[in-house]
Amino acid sequence: MIKNIYIGDIHGRDVWKEIVEKHDDADNIVFIGDYFDSFNISGANQLRNAQNIVDFKKFQELDPSKKVYLLIGNHDIHYWPGVKDRGGTSGFQPTMMFQFEQFFRENEDMFQMSVSLGTTINRRLCTHAGVSSKFLKDVGYWTHDYGDESRVSDFLNDLFKHKPNEFTFNSYADRYMGFVDGYGDNEEQSPIWIRPRSLQRVNKKEDIKKMYVQIVGHTQQNHIDIEGKTTGGKYYYIDTLTSGEYLVDIDGEFSVDYYTIVKYI
Repeated sequence: MIKNIYIGDIHGRDVWKEIVEKHDDADNIVFIGDYFDSFNISGANQLRNAQNIVDFKKFQELDPSKKVYLLIGNHDIHYWPGVKDRGGTSGFQPTMMFQFEQFFRENEDMFQMSVSLGTTINRRLCTHAGVSSKFLKDVGYWTHDYGDESRVSDFLNDLFKHKPNEFTFNSYADRYMGFVDGYGDNEEQSPIWIRPRSLQRVNKKEDIKKMYVQIVGHTQQNHIDIEGKTTGGKYYYIDTLTSGEYLVDIDGEFSVDYYTIVKYI
């Protein structure tokens, strides 16, 4: 039995502690990103919480059978070392900018853009907001020696390592020099910015939809559509911590679990 736990946008909240304690038998735990930029949790506490998450990853992986994946979100990348875009995202915290950047600088190897879990016929693709087939083509996926869509995560992680500015909000504007939706609702937007409507529309007839179930956060939902009524079971949107929900995956069977909601949520 393989058990995966997917945790939505953190934004400084420490509710993940209850989740990982409840599922201490999980083989893989994926944090979907956005560790910072809370409107009601102090910057110091956000930083302390992010460090606790990194420490948890290090401790958990002392057991080779357990993996913790920390993905980057749009509320993290503007503190990432070497990224040009600063201050354009809602919630950006200029008074903590240098502390957050130093945190990422010291823990750079703990974070990644994407992870793919599961078998070839039952594969989960996890990013903060979702992978668009148009974005992949724009940044040159098909010109690299990756073969087919099966190595999308490898490509995205390599690209983020060497060219993190490809994932910023303004990278889309730089490429297209045209209309840029302020909400990020463009089909070519990056895997930390694209919105569900554009994501599902752009991939509708593409092989990436056939190959993967995508698990993403970024766009807040009241509940996880576990029955796939609006997604066809190909997308799970898990920015649902405000509702107390997170996603559990046991041998390819998805279910929703709940933590105890505290009053600052």
